[in-house]
Parts: sequence; C-alpha cells; structure tokens
Amino acid sequence: MKLPAGVYVQILISAGLGVGYGLWGLEAASPLAIPLVLWAAMVLLLVWRMPPKPGVFVACVCAYVAGFGAVWTLVLGQLLATCKPPSCQTADPATDVFYAAALLIPLLVVGSALIAVRKLVLHR
Repeated sequence: MKLPAGVYVQILISAGLGVGYGLWGLEAASPLAIPLVLWAAMVLLLVWRMPPKPGVFVACVCAYVAGFGAVWTLVLGQLLATCKPPSCQTADPATDVFYAAALLIPLLVVGSALIAVRKLVLHR
C-alpha cells in the first residue's frame, strides 16, 4: 500500500515527539516535570490537528511509542548494564516498564479520545 508523502512526515514527527517525551520522562521526578507536561500538551495539540484516519493514527502511535521506547531502552539499559549494587541509579526493569506505561498510557488514551471527538465533530 502506497502512502502519501505527508503520512511519512507525520510518522517521522511522531517518532521525534516520542523521543522528546522519553527524554523528558526520564526526569519526571525533577523540576523538569513542567516541560514534560508542556511537551504532552504540545503532543495532544498536534494529535487534534491530525487527520482522523485510523490507519495514520495507528502508524503515528507506533512511531511515537517506538521513539519513546528507544530512548528508555538506551538510557535505562545502559544504567542497568553498568549498575553495581547498592549504588544503582535505576530500579529493576519491571519498575522501569511500569513507569514508562504510567507516562505513555494516559497520553495515548487522551490522544485517542481527541481523535474520536474530532471525528464526531467533523461528522456532524
């Protein structure tokens, strides 16, 4: 299936946004939580502007999660690989996955709701 060039641009932007959100998410417990919230708001604003096509939305979500996951895997994987207890700077992998899900799932749910609302509004 051939996709328009604009869709590829949206997918690349989604991956870049996921990378940025992953970087901000690593510092969510610090004073950098404010930029994390602003980044999430920017992502949701861009989701609102997306065309309400399910295929494009799913592709962008996959790219976003892949960008986020790549950053977390690289950074936290490196921390886990060089960890010498008791001076570890990261938790166990299960806790890191839980934190990643806690950051991603609300944003994905709200983004999906925005697409649904936009589709309803445009349909009327």
